[in-house]
Amino acid sequence: MSRWWRRFITVLGCIAVAAVGVLTAPSDGPLAPVDSSLQRLEHMSANQRATFLKTHPSATVEYLNATPDLTADWWNTQRTWKRRDAVQVLPKYVGNLEGIDYESRDIANRKHLNKALVAAKKQATAHPNDAMAQKVLRSYTAIKSAANVGRRTSPRRFLILLTDDKPPLAAIAVGDLDTARQVTFNVPGMGTFTDDMQAWTQSAQNVWEAQGRVGGSKQRAVVAWIGYVTPPVGIDAALGQYAARGAAKLISALNGFRAARDSNVPITLNVVAHSYGTTTAADALADVDLDVYSFVMLGSAGVENRIPTAAALHAKHVYAGEAALDQEARWGRVTRHDPRSPAFGARVLSVDGDVALGLKPVTGHAPVIHSKWNDNPLSPIWTRIKNYAEFLREFAQHESTFGYLDNGTESLENTAIATTLHPNRKMTDGE
Repeated sequence: MSRWWRRFITVLGCIAVAAVGVLTAPSDGPLAPVDSSLQRLEHMSANQRATFLKTHPSATVEYLNATPDLTADWWNTQRTWKRRDAVQVLPKYVGNLEGIDYESRDIANRKHLNKALVAAKKQATAHPNDAMAQKVLRSYTAIKSAANVGRRTSPRRFLILLTDDKPPLAAIAVGDLDTARQVTFNVPGMGTFTDDMQAWTQSAQNVWEAQGRVGGSKQRAVVAWIGYVTPPVGIDAALGQYAARGAAKLISALNGFRAARDSNVPITLNVVAHSYGTTTAADALADVDLDVYSFVMLGSAGVENRIPTAAALHAKHVYAGEAALDQEARWGRVTRHDPRSPAFGARVLSVDGDVALGLKPVTGHAPVIHSKWNDNPLSPIWTRIKNYAEFLREFAQHESTFGYLDNGTESLENTAIATTLHPNRKMTDGE
């Protein structure tokens, strides 16, 4: 091992030691719980800690991400060739370390993805009846497909997060986070996993395009963030544990974004969340002031009762919209606030269509239904239907249904306006 790599590992260790104080210090309010394996690091000797971090890469990354400012300061002092070497030799670390520039993270994660995809194919082939092996393969395949869109077009896509979880977690930025002045993180809800990466990235693409239409900054980016384990569809959406764990990861991602950017550059930072993602994002924004401009909740599964009002979310503007035809969102609010209630104080966002402007209504709970792939009647999703009458019936139903972030909807239009600092049009009211 070269002397530089010894120094590199030493620096990682120094950052990790510094992170202990942040992870274990008492707080003024309720924070999302840190993984117990990280808490145990406080009680380890230096040698034990080094051994643990070496054998638990994902824990190491989460540990270091508690202090993204330290990572950014260290990374920015490294010479260009040293950064390039780090990307090539330690892609699992570089790709997921908050505070590192996103160009480097993209290169590292794509390198990691190629290897992970090969391994996932071998595992799925060797174990054809292993449901998780098949899901992991679908996830890596979907991530690669979504990330590869736009590599030679505008806006470029960046793979800014990729883990080895089963299934993996990932995030794709539509637009350049290293230069963007207007940044929006899309946080998903129940049942959205990385085998849905293409659809969730389509939602980010739709928001990016809509922001441009309403006067958004030319330097903007929207992140399709599946950076936490969402609850499966069903009763788990009534539980708070998924949100608490996800909130810690969202806080890390947003703090990491701030750390990676020049603090003297004004940036409009937004969070758009759907379904259970609103619960997760609300936990994060309530626990830490992340300097968020606009927080938009769509089809909310509810805000935890410990968060009394919209003012507690530390965002300059808080919006909430829910379709009249959404029959699922309310089941998550059995024990939570409805953010649209007057007592909570979010501004109600109209999502049920505007006939005069030709804007479509949201017709259910889904975040996004339409894309170039599944809107094409010749794509495999439709050609598998051999009965012509059945095909006509299902395709007609598809064309008449819309999710909260589908193109052409009032919901998307208002979300774009809400997340744009100086929009060139007013928010619609559905009349």
